Amino acid sequence: MSKTITSTELQKKTREMIDWARIEKEAIVIETYGKPMAALVSYEEYQNYLQYKQARADRFRSLREAAAANAEYNTLTEEEALALVDAARQELTDSGAEQPG
Repeated sequence: MSKTITSTELQKKTREMIDWARIEKEAIVIETYGKPMAALVSYEEYQNYLQYKQARADRFRSLREAAAANAEYNTLTEEEALALVDAARQELTDSGAEQPG
């Protein structure tokens, strides 16, 4: 759970609030006129956030690359795919095999 303070309180207790964020590893939400405006976190938490953000960007890049590679191999139109399904069904019928379903 984060601690909430006013910007005025932050001005008066800057060192104390920095120590709180660093030692307690808890975010401090800074409000102005009752609205959250910023958050103060420990440097360690900030580094964790940056690593998370980079890892997330890397995962999305990998997904985009995989989707692009898949699109290169997926060139059948819907009609062509349905024609292949119909042809496979016909082959099963002609060979006397039972159709699922």
